[in-house]
Amino acid sequence: MQTTSSIDDLRTGLSGSLFLPDDDGYDEARLAWNLAVDQRPAAVAVPADVPDVQRIVRTAAASGLGVLTQPNGHAAARDLSGIVLVRPYAFDEISIDTEHRTARVGAGVNWGRVLQHLKGTGLIALAGSNPEVNTVGYSLDGGHSMFGRAYGLQAPAITAVELVDASGEFRRVTDDSDPELLWALRGAGGLFGVVTAIEFSLFEGDELYGGALLFPADRAADLLTAVFEVAAAEPALGLSFGMMNFPDAPGLPEPLRGKTLASVAALHVGDAASGASRIAALRSVGAPVADTFRAFGIEDLAAVAAEPTDPMGFEDWSSATSGYDAQSAAGLVQAFRDASAQGLSRLEVRPFGGALVGGDRSHAIAAHVAAPAYLGASVFAPPASALGDTSAAFAPLASAVATTPATGNVATLMDHRATLADAYDEESIARLRALKSERDPGGVIRAARELP
Repeated sequence: MQTTSSIDDLRTGLSGSLFLPDDDGYDEARLAWNLAVDQRPAAVAVPADVPDVQRIVRTAAASGLGVLTQPNGHAAARDLSGIVLVRPYAFDEISIDTEHRTARVGAGVNWGRVLQHLKGTGLIALAGSNPEVNTVGYSLDGGHSMFGRAYGLQAPAITAVELVDASGEFRRVTDDSDPELLWALRGAGGLFGVVTAIEFSLFEGDELYGGALLFPADRAADLLTAVFEVAAAEPALGLSFGMMNFPDAPGLPEPLRGKTLASVAALHVGDAASGASRIAALRSVGAPVADTFRAFGIEDLAAVAAEPTDPMGFEDWSSATSGYDAQSAAGLVQAFRDASAQGLSRLEVRPFGGALVGGDRSHAIAAHVAAPAYLGASVFAPPASALGDTSAAFAPLASAVATTPATGNVATLMDHRATLADAYDEESIARLRALKSERDPGGVIRAARELP
């Protein structure tokens, strides 16, 4: 009863909103972006300002509850029993400093709005290509983008973080004020506070060229082989290979409906002529079903990527791999075909390399990626349907990757089973544990990516 009373007291002191399990609005407030996740926190708090966040953290700590920030429902999976879920919608500021090439973004802002603010500046952010992904959450978790092979991960680009820490104190964290904490925030997610805003560096990118090629499924192995070859020859070119089983649904265009297709997406920082020459080997694989490559500005990144933006039900699986040749490509494509019979919907392979290799980890825990490539796969649930046991759908891929193992990954890309130990080395995890023990001994602040 003491915990309930404390949370009820919190409601009366907030300028924002608080939803408890018996309240109208709780079921809507608790929703995850992944509709297959049924998260039920002890409360959902929507703070209006920094004093609200301070009150939430202090009250939760006094009540024996944890605090987890989840801006718009991405990366939801863990059990939220005994946790106050914070939705930082009110922190919606965006400012771009073109002279110093920096951005300041509030914790409630998604990438789509940031990209529009960059229009005409000649600058780019190391943004995710989905406009509905939260800028701050993505950045704190590492932030792998199609710009990564040219400029690295987004997390090391962070220059300042403003947060309410586990004691309820508001702090501005920079390399000068607290370099150890900023090191951890650059890739370890929300483990150390409720973040209200971040500042980060921007990069030159006046001209961009990118898009996707779609091929019949029988060209998949040759296409993935070509992706690996182009990745090795063009270390700054962003690349992503995919295979997709499209449903026989009335809303889909005829070239996609009921088909299995292979695809490659690429992004070049530069003009169309130089970009087209860099992807020539991909076009030589055969006659594509579709070709969407074009020159564009940063404000159109999401439109060029054309990723789904509506919530849906799904189960994810992820891994890292050292396989980077024709034999590995053929093995992964065959594994996808085998897994499709068990319900697998999608496979993605992202080559790392380029600027993602060799960064200084004393500056940021997410300074570089050790693995040569990332694999991700999904099973999608039809609307209003529940997902059953999906382990059989991922088993062929897991077997294929077991022959080409790799260590290291990007927390932003990993599935819900992974911990931060799947992204970072033992020395970094030990350093992170020591800092967590020092700054949050009570474990008040929780994160989607847990310490092992």
